[in-house]
Amino acid sequence: MLIRVFLLFICFLFQIGIRDNVLLFGFAPDFLIIGLVMTVKKNNLLDGVILGAGCGLLYDLMAYSYFGFGLFTLTLAGFLTAFFKKHVFTDNIFSNMLIALLVSLINGIISLLTINYFYVPVSFTRELVRVVLPVAVYTSVLLSIPLFFYHSFSGKLKKVFG
Repeated sequence: MLIRVFLLFICFLFQIGIRDNVLLFGFAPDFLIIGLVMTVKKNNLLDGVILGAGCGLLYDLMAYSYFGFGLFTLTLAGFLTAFFKKHVFTDNIFSNMLIALLVSLINGIISLLTINYFYVPVSFTRELVRVVLPVAVYTSVLLSIPLFFYHSFSGKLKKVFG
């Protein structure tokens, strides 16, 4: 558990520190979702909720302007990650990339709905295609790099491709 918390803390530091330096066409990946997909265990929904809530609380305390928004979205992201890992997908790189894509899309949709309802009316479909979808794809593709190194160095090359 301590190693997983340390890995999430490293992802948190990436999120607030170097996120703006890894822009691709103006889009930045969500390192906290990458950390959640890498650290949440397969058969533990509560684990995903606790790790997501911890990330969200730390993110709200350090870097976010609306307190509670990051806590809500990352708790939901942790739960969805654990749910998808438990009930839907096997454990390989492609399924983890798909989990990151789905969780990032749902996280972006919830963020758009919240922003649209409480703060600024935006065109939902335009922002979904223009912002949420590219960020989700970039996050899921970037996740493949650490997962490939993890599986190749841990001797689990069979899990790399299925």
